[in-house]
Amino acid sequence: MKTTLVSTTKLTGMVLVAISIAMLPPVLVCMYYGEYRVAAGFGHAIWGGLIVGFAMYLLSRAWKLNLRVRDGFMILAACWLVASIFGAFPYIYCGAVQSPFDAFFEAASGFSTTGATIFDDVEILPHGLLIWRSITSWLGGLGILVFAVALMPTLGVNGTSVAEADKPSVKLDVISPKTVRVLIGVCLGYTLLTLMEVLLLCIGGMGLFDSTIHSLGTVSTGGFSNYNDGIMHFSSVYFRIIIVIFMLIAGTNFTMFYSFSRRRLKAFTEDTEFKAYMLILLMASVIVFAGLYFIETGWTHTGEAANSVFQVVSTLTTTGYVADDYTAWPGFCQMILILLMVIGGCSSSASSGNKVVRFVVIFKLMVRGVRTRLHSNVIKNLRLNHKDIPNDTVSAVANTIFLYMITVFIGAAVLSMEHVNLTDSFTLAISLVGNVGPCSGATDVATSFADLHAFTKTFLGFLMIAGRVEIYTILVIFTPGFWRSE
Repeated sequence: MKTTLVSTTKLTGMVLVAISIAMLPPVLVCMYYGEYRVAAGFGHAIWGGLIVGFAMYLLSRAWKLNLRVRDGFMILAACWLVASIFGAFPYIYCGAVQSPFDAFFEAASGFSTTGATIFDDVEILPHGLLIWRSITSWLGGLGILVFAVALMPTLGVNGTSVAEADKPSVKLDVISPKTVRVLIGVCLGYTLLTLMEVLLLCIGGMGLFDSTIHSLGTVSTGGFSNYNDGIMHFSSVYFRIIIVIFMLIAGTNFTMFYSFSRRRLKAFTEDTEFKAYMLILLMASVIVFAGLYFIETGWTHTGEAANSVFQVVSTLTTTGYVADDYTAWPGFCQMILILLMVIGGCSSSASSGNKVVRFVVIFKLMVRGVRTRLHSNVIKNLRLNHKDIPNDTVSAVANTIFLYMITVFIGAAVLSMEHVNLTDSFTLAISLVGNVGPCSGATDVATSFADLHAFTKTFLGFLMIAGRVEIYTILVIFTPGFWRSE
């Protein structure tokens, strides 16, 4: 147990230092816009984070870390929890909120790339805090990509696998030089995509500050905006096309881009998950378009068709940008969006949700079940990308989906205690667990959670973190076997 605590302390200390350094750009923004009081608030947070972070690292650096699966679970959960707690300090120091629970909710929403907010009017916030909100979501998206490539496959909580809670003492595989190269490539690609989107939006006439905010929110699938009406603030079709393209990329498995760059030209065409991802987007866009065309009265299909495609992409990739008042759409179209929230993007992407690959496995399991009823003597293994899927993995995927459903029910129950009606409670719970954010509900709480009780906001903050780092990661920590002495 001592090794687990030491390794967690060391790495969370490094995370604190990294987040403290990430607060420097907001300070520069504050200085540029003359927001000196806000800059001072960030300064307090930076010094505090650097001191505590370096202290944690120095106290544990003498220990030789031999990471095990137990340590991986604790590190994942601790990093996002510590980041959310420390990331809340600027909101308090800068005077934007009075309640630490509000600040924690906002920071957790950022680092989990959810994009929900407790602010009724984000346009009155200082520029420094607006850029900090977007940076938290950008860091959250980058962080989950790093863990997805380096750590999650070994823990079994990414792609087609889930956590094995009964094996807390197994040693983690050493990260190979190839994995390091992939990590560097993914990080560079993630950064270049962000800069490229900023450039393209600026070319279209969007201001540099607005371009930066929305690029950080798009590539991370966080969905933060510096306007109350989000993307609807801009009427330009060009802006929406650019954002749709980058949302599509953000929802794709980033390791495939690395493979493609290494001249594996069939990386996309041979990947079952990517083909299913594109098929879902195409089918959902056509269905929503048809629903609006045949059901909605007085509907003009030129601009609204683009809005329907934008909303489908935004929802499936869990970005949460809203291009139209979809709550006024027919209930059939809204149901399609809710289903997309449940599915989510690809594995090893910046998107959240259950991941497309898990539903591919479930679909294959259902097809095999039907065939088994017809031909009971024929048993075929499930295959993905021309490889057999172990039966344990198939069972684990089904368990993950079931655990997701239970978590949504719990979240809906907590929201219902706040007198939110049944339908909106479930929709909001799906949105928060899937880290979709603003793309949820038809009530005032869909855009601002400020009036909720402190307990509810704290619980929802943990719910967003659990959805981001995988629910099994959090659940394993609460099992007796995790804390049992070896």
